[in-house]
Amino acid sequence: MNSVSKTNPSHPPFSEPTGPSRILVVDDEAVSRDLCRDFLGMDGYAVETCETGGKALALLSIHKFDLVLADLSLPDSSGVELIKQIKYHYPGTDVVIMTAFGSVSTAVDTMRAGAYDYITKPFPRDLLRVTVKRCLENHSLRQEISKIQSELFKKDKLATVGAMAGAIAHRMRNPLSIIQMCAQYLERKLEGNEEYMEILSAIEEKVKTLEGLTRDFVEFSRASRIKKASHRIDKLVEEVLRNSAPKCAFQKVEVLQSIKPDLPPVLLDADLIQEVLINLIDNALEAMKGPGKILLSVELDKPHKRVYVSVANSGSVLPNEIKEKIFEPFFTTKETGMGLGLAIVKQVVEGHGGKIQALGDPKNNTTTFRFYLPLTGAHKEAE
Repeated sequence: MNSVSKTNPSHPPFSEPTGPSRILVVDDEAVSRDLCRDFLGMDGYAVETCETGGKALALLSIHKFDLVLADLSLPDSSGVELIKQIKYHYPGTDVVIMTAFGSVSTAVDTMRAGAYDYITKPFPRDLLRVTVKRCLENHSLRQEISKIQSELFKKDKLATVGAMAGAIAHRMRNPLSIIQMCAQYLERKLEGNEEYMEILSAIEEKVKTLEGLTRDFVEFSRASRIKKASHRIDKLVEEVLRNSAPKCAFQKVEVLQSIKPDLPPVLLDADLIQEVLINLIDNALEAMKGPGKILLSVELDKPHKRVYVSVANSGSVLPNEIKEKIFEPFFTTKETGMGLGLAIVKQVVEGHGGKIQALGDPKNNTTTFRFYLPLTGAHKEAE
């Protein structure tokens, strides 16, 4: 039997990389550039400067900027022309125009070209700060709306695919069962004929492969139908570890666990969360391709009212270039399978209001899948 011991892991923070908003100041007057850089730098923005429209476009081709603060009159182009170029090539970047000749016609021209706003020189520091802050807040809001729309579209598409996949899978089960029964019947009738037995063995093997695919399709369709109740997640984890012990022992994989005591109950679908854990353990076993270690940990994050669950395996590092792709339906690096396992995991976790991420650690030669589930409401229901 494999050993199940306890340890205290340290996990990297569960967060997405963030940083200060990046601003590019374009002005042929050095004093104006420096003032803008200093004023905006004091507010924590990352500011770069240049003196021409050409250099601005060159910098935009290399770095991502949230906002370009540009003078209306530049040595090599007009501010209006620069706005048009920026909005055409980099539509996600906003532009605020600075001008010493403010007028209604100037405002109309810059707005028509795609500028967010314009300010008249000389301007006080507070006006610059307010204009930039308002622009960047609007920029963040648009990005968030776009992200939500994209997620809604993706979920709607996945729900449609899942429903269709589930229906197809259910209809495939009966024919596959009949094929398998016929193959087994012929095996008994043709026992001793090596040529026929080899053919029948190949048929049964492919039937098993198709049964695995139909099972994945059914699980994918089920992942969106979540029925929550109050459960102790530490108990679910312990049950999964007991059930997974024989296959881990067969592969000579040592299982370590770190489960914080006195964890509060969580509102979740017990069957689906157990399937998530089984899927992640199976994924770890396949990645190791032999002996190694699996660490399963459960932590409590009281400030954010979350429970974190991690499954880490030794002996393999997930490449950075596929960290996001592995959660997409039908993406796989394996020779067999449909690539639905981790897509199901992601769908279940997000359906519970949580989030999952994959982390590769080249230094320790490990890969970790870590997800959280919210605690909201679970305490009251458990009382």
